[in-house]
Amino acid sequence: MQNALEIIRSAGLKVTPRRIAIIALFSGGARPLSPLQVQKELKKQFVRCGLPGVYRNLEALAECGILCRLAGFGRERSYALCGSYGNRHMHRICCVACGRIEAFDDGAYHDGMMVGGYRLLSHTTHSEGICASCLSETNGEHPT
Repeated sequence: MQNALEIIRSAGLKVTPRRIAIIALFSGGARPLSPLQVQKELKKQFVRCGLPGVYRNLEALAECGILCRLAGFGRERSYALCGSYGNRHMHRICCVACGRIEAFDDGAYHDGMMVGGYRLLSHTTHSEGICASCLSETNGEHPT
């Protein structure tokens, strides 16, 4: 948590009770949460908790690299805690069955490289699949 607070400060943002609560909420589980789910949980702690403020805080934490943005099949946006705070370029795969998120290494792209005549400033990758645990539960087999 302390590392996340330092990242917020270094980005020129204020460390607020809501931002601390959001980070704690995501730290409590690996499952991605939608802004509505975050708002529902925050309302347990804060009497006034509007959805626009939730979106602003989630986006601020995503810009800092603390949270990562995910877009599901229905294009519903959700967020998850980045595996390594501040590392915006980590590639992640999300299990569509249980929501578990894992980091994976894919060195195909790196910032600063030239791609089609463009200098790559940043990139994101969103991958979805079914984790080994969910796969074994659904068909009784262990993936190889």
